[in-house]
Amino acid sequence: PTPTSRQAADLRPQKFKEKVDFFQRKLLDMKSSKNVVSHFININENAVYASYLISLRIARAGKPHTIGEDLVLPSIKDAVGVMFGEKEVKEIERIPLSNNTVARRIDEMAEWAEDELIRRVVCSRYYTLQLDESTDVQGLSQLLVFVRYIWQNDAHEDILFCKPISRGTAEEIFNVIDSYIKEKGLQWKNCFGICTDGAWAMCGKNSSVVTRVLKQSPCALWTHCSLHREALVSKALPNDFKTVLNTAVKIVNYIKTKPLQARLFQKLCEEMGSLHTSLLLHTEVRWLSRGKVLTRLVELRNEVTIYLEGKTEYIESLLDKEFILKLTYLADIFSKLNELNLYLQGSNESDIFAVHDRIRAFMKKLMLWRSCIEDGKYDCFETLETFIIENQVQPKTNVLSAISTHLSLLKNNFDAYFGEEMKKLDSLNWICNPFQDRLPSSMSTKASEELIDLSEDTSLKNSFNRKQLTKFWLSVAGNYPCLFDEAIKVLLPFSTSYLCEAGFSAMISIKTKYRNKLDVSNSLRLKVTKIEVDAKAVMTKNRKQIHPSH
Repeated sequence: PTPTSRQAADLRPQKFKEKVDFFQRKLLDMKSSKNVVSHFININENAVYASYLISLRIARAGKPHTIGEDLVLPSIKDAVGVMFGEKEVKEIERIPLSNNTVARRIDEMAEWAEDELIRRVVCSRYYTLQLDESTDVQGLSQLLVFVRYIWQNDAHEDILFCKPISRGTAEEIFNVIDSYIKEKGLQWKNCFGICTDGAWAMCGKNSSVVTRVLKQSPCALWTHCSLHREALVSKALPNDFKTVLNTAVKIVNYIKTKPLQARLFQKLCEEMGSLHTSLLLHTEVRWLSRGKVLTRLVELRNEVTIYLEGKTEYIESLLDKEFILKLTYLADIFSKLNELNLYLQGSNESDIFAVHDRIRAFMKKLMLWRSCIEDGKYDCFETLETFIIENQVQPKTNVLSAISTHLSLLKNNFDAYFGEEMKKLDSLNWICNPFQDRLPSSMSTKASEELIDLSEDTSLKNSFNRKQLTKFWLSVAGNYPCLFDEAIKVLLPFSTSYLCEAGFSAMISIKTKYRNKLDVSNSLRLKVTKIEVDAKAVMTKNRKQIHPSH
């Protein structure tokens, strides 16, 4: 070979090695670039995920959407900067928390929670509703509906929807509910209960919401909210007690509703070393709160008397012992009624039998208290007894007679509002005690056979007292289907519309006068829902771009 060809042959291995090195460097550069991109994607995904989690907390707390960029993000940056350094602060700045972003996240998570709820209700063999309507801060009527359903062998309850309505008529309310039920693929035939207050649009005889629902689901059971009925019972007062109550309310409002009067009265109480330095304001909406209002007035009656001296005609009432005797009784009886009311507020976790047991017990106590008053024993009414002992007062016959009459009136009103329902439940005692010997006469042969089998099952008898009643019947649904169907139709319906009342309170805290244009439905859903929102799943579903956008 020529010298040139020999030189070329000598250079080939070196050139080949250079090419290999070149491609290896390119490969390393490409891998490094992928790692950078992957790291960037992970950082941004984490930032978006954090944005969802923070937005969920904002909604749960009922706070304005702007709090994310105005307070939350700056606070996190301050804490991270102090604890870790400025480099980490740069990473925190990637979290998108603008007003629009937070609002969008809340809408997306509320939609996910609603879809999950509908999926569960569709899978439930039965569901029941409670509904109510009220006005928000803008004066707009809002219809709020909650649902109770069976999921994973337990009864659950959650907000179904909150929608604005224009007129609040029975037709409009039903059409809104009916449209939602059909739109979401639910079946009216699976609705076995509806709970409302006693408003005519809700439960009137001919064309109310309840009447229209029963046409769609004839087997559904209507329940008049126990809280509403108890409040109606409590409002019954003989004229002499009405006079005392109205005078007491006027005294409180005379001082409490005027800022200057309230401040002067507070200063007087402080100078006298009083236990309390202010009265409690009475509002007609919070009827049973007047028990606390009257008790506070009794406790501060000496301070109020001194403060009102020479200012109003109410001072004569506060110096009248007969007036104070009636006032102390009203403070005590309203406090007792309020205790019952508080129990009923938590009765969504109790069954209808437990609710009626408590009401029946209260009715018996009314008769006991009447007997005590007639026998001259006052220890059942603490405030009344304290006043009698401290002032060495002997109540006159007319006062004792008025108290006895009022207690009888309360008992009769409870009978009128709850008596018929109690009689119906008495015939269904086998639900709360399936191990009794007596078989209900109205029960089918198949169900009677199942009840006999169940009542002789020792293992079930041992576990019965350890389980909540609804959970017990859900646990035996497979082996005793006929009994279960009968029992769950009684146990699943709501006994009160308290969830709606609590929902309206939450709505008021969300939709304030500063946010009166807000569409409250999605924010309210996230605030009150009991479903755990999977923020990661929501993010994956709605991810359209890798990098976060403000």
